[in-house]
Amino acid sequence: MSDVLICKECAAEIADYLGDHLAEAHQLSVPDYLTKYPGAVTVSDRLWAKYQESIKRKRRAHPPSPEMLTLTLAGVTFPVNAEVPASACLPMPAYYRLPRCGKLGEDVNHTLISLFFKRSIYVWGLPGSGKDALFHAWSALTRTPAMIRQIKPGTDIESWFFSRGFSEAGTSWEEGAVLKALRDGYVAPSGKRYPYLLLVTDFDRAEREQAEHLRLITDSIQGRIDGPAGTTFNVLPGTIVVATANTAGGGDERGRMISANPLDASLLDRFERKYQFHWMAWKDEAEVVKAKFPLLVQRVPGVLEKMEKVTGKLRDAILNDELHAEFSHRALCSILGHAEDLLLSQTKQDPKLLSWAARVWLDGLPDAENRKAARDILHPYLNTIDYGDTSHIASGDFRGDSTEDD
Repeated sequence: MSDVLICKECAAEIADYLGDHLAEAHQLSVPDYLTKYPGAVTVSDRLWAKYQESIKRKRRAHPPSPEMLTLTLAGVTFPVNAEVPASACLPMPAYYRLPRCGKLGEDVNHTLISLFFKRSIYVWGLPGSGKDALFHAWSALTRTPAMIRQIKPGTDIESWFFSRGFSEAGTSWEEGAVLKALRDGYVAPSGKRYPYLLLVTDFDRAEREQAEHLRLITDSIQGRIDGPAGTTFNVLPGTIVVATANTAGGGDERGRMISANPLDASLLDRFERKYQFHWMAWKDEAEVVKAKFPLLVQRVPGVLEKMEKVTGKLRDAILNDELHAEFSHRALCSILGHAEDLLLSQTKQDPKLLSWAARVWLDGLPDAENRKAARDILHPYLNTIDYGDTSHIASGDFRGDSTEDD
């Protein structure tokens, strides 16, 4: 062994211990990693010697207590709540990679610091910028108990907190799941209480009465929860309330989020931290794409380079109001996913594969003018691809009639 360890997944050089890197970069536990790479080294000489010395000193090895388990994400070290089962947390997003580069890398780093200090957080940004995914991943990796609730205009969210029950004995008040979680936390078998993360999505879709239910919860002095019959309860200290949205609370500014409502400025002010999330830097996005579409990346040389240029051009046009559209990570994956489907369906390698695949996004644009503007950006990069050696592919044609013209 040595003090510098080499990750067999990505060849990164890691000092002393691979566990944190595996969890953050590859969503792998140490046992899973060792199953995949038998005999791999995960602990440095220095830490191993320290561990052996501990055994000699105590005469026997003790398993680490839950408080000793930690995980470092983007330089911020969090305790891992070993007593909390994965079923009590938000699920880990498939193929998730913690953004490290560009503006979104900075956004995420600031947000992780705020999570460490248990701040209430309002995060807004364009669709597909990973707002909800970050909190799902954080909950899953740190084993923080969490629940997610979505704002739907026109629905009564009071039942999150309390409702009236009916039985043969008459009517009674029943406490809701959110009230119980924020007041009581997650109670582990040991009796220890772990505070919840409450993630409220589409918060800018909230109507005035809906939004008011979060006013007391986010109080920075002592969070409280509305209960039945005018009662209130204290929020368990350490509870984190996060709201995500597509707008900054002032309503729709771009004509693309028409269901967004203006939010009361005094309510927004109660969130201790407010962050705008930007689109993912290509360096991070490319790694996710490679994991999601390995066959396409392998069979179509240069696809990542082409999509990097297309993604940058489209997003610049959108931000400059030259294109009335969205091109999120979901949109990118929609095109690449259809390209991989077409690749698997074809019996002839078509040089316009990516151009044909792009229709799944183009057809969703609002009008012919925007579709033409988008095609003008796409055409130079996607109209032709070179497969290289095609001798191992049978001939044929997977396409139907052309749909390029409106």
